[in-house]
Amino acid sequence: MNARLAATYLFLSGCVGLAGCGGDAPSTSASLTPVSVDASRYLLTEEPDGAVGVIDAKESAADGEPLVLVGRIGGAANPWVDGRAAFTLIDASMSVVADGQESAEGEICTGDCCATERLGCITLVKFVDENGRVLPVDSRKLLGVAAEDMVVIRGKAKKDKSGNFTMLATGLYARK
Repeated sequence: MNARLAATYLFLSGCVGLAGCGGDAPSTSASLTPVSVDASRYLLTEEPDGAVGVIDAKESAADGEPLVLVGRIGGAANPWVDGRAAFTLIDASMSVVADGQESAEGEICTGDCCATERLGCITLVKFVDENGRVLPVDSRKLLGVAAEDMVVIRGKAKKDKSGNFTMLATGLYARK
C-alpha cells in the first residue's frame, strides 16, 4: 500500500514537472512562444493494430519497446498538461465518476479515496518530437481531442527503475 502511495506521488510530481513551476513566472500560455507543429505528423488516418489497454501495458510493456495503446482521455479532474502535448489516459475498461458519487465496478472517482486505484489504470501520454522532447503545444489544439475521447496511441513505452510507465507518443487515432 505504501509503495502504491509513493508511486502516486511520484506520478503526480512528474505531471507537475511537465507543467513547470515557479511562483512569479507568467502563466504557461503567456510565456510560450507560438510554435508551429505539423499536426499531420501525429494524426493517424487508420487505427493501428495490436492495441493493448493501459492496465495490460503497465504490466507487460518493456522500456523503449514500440507499443500501441488504447484508452480514454481522462482519469483525472483535469487530464491536460496546459501548453504541452500531454494528457492522462485511463484504461478503456474503466470510467470516471465525479468525486463523492457512488462508483460501481469499472468506475473510479476523481477524489483522493480512489487515488491508489486510479494509479493502476492511468498513464501519462506525452507526444514527443524526433529528439524525444514533449511538443510545446496544447494537445487539444494540436490533435483536436477532448476529455473522454477514446483514442489509440502509437509510440514507445517508457518505464523507469521503479516501474512507473509513461507513453512516449508519435501518433494518435481518435475512435469516432
